[in-house]
Amino acid sequence: MSERSDGTGVSARAAELAATLAHDVGKYIARAARNLPPSGAIPPALTTMLVADVFATHAGRPALARFDELAPELLTLTDDARLAAVRALLIRAAAQERAVRDGDAEASRELAALALEIESLLRALSRDLRAGARR
Repeated sequence: MSERSDGTGVSARAAELAATLAHDVGKYIARAARNLPPSGAIPPALTTMLVADVFATHAGRPALARFDELAPELLTLTDDARLAAVRALLIRAAAQERAVRDGDAEASRELAALALEIESLLRALSRDLRAGARR
């Protein structure tokens, strides 16, 4: 992780932005993903929740939109590669939307896996930046 700071570690603002991303995107995008059955049919209610979690995450807008609101400022504070990785995963998730809405179980499982990976990356980023801000 590369950081830009005043010599005191990562800025408190970077840690705050990362925490907001972990909450507003990571936490909500993975809510239903954690509950998908590993095989077999996916209950329609769970598919509906997964779609809402990913594509209506924040104020009824897609998780990618919320990410794109917060990430640019964070990128000016830290050029952490996880931000680019998360954006790429969110774009991959967006490509699954139609198939998931149409009830494709394989696409739903792929979307769930992407959501869990996004959450993991954002939580790790937040944790690392909080630790850096405390130094």
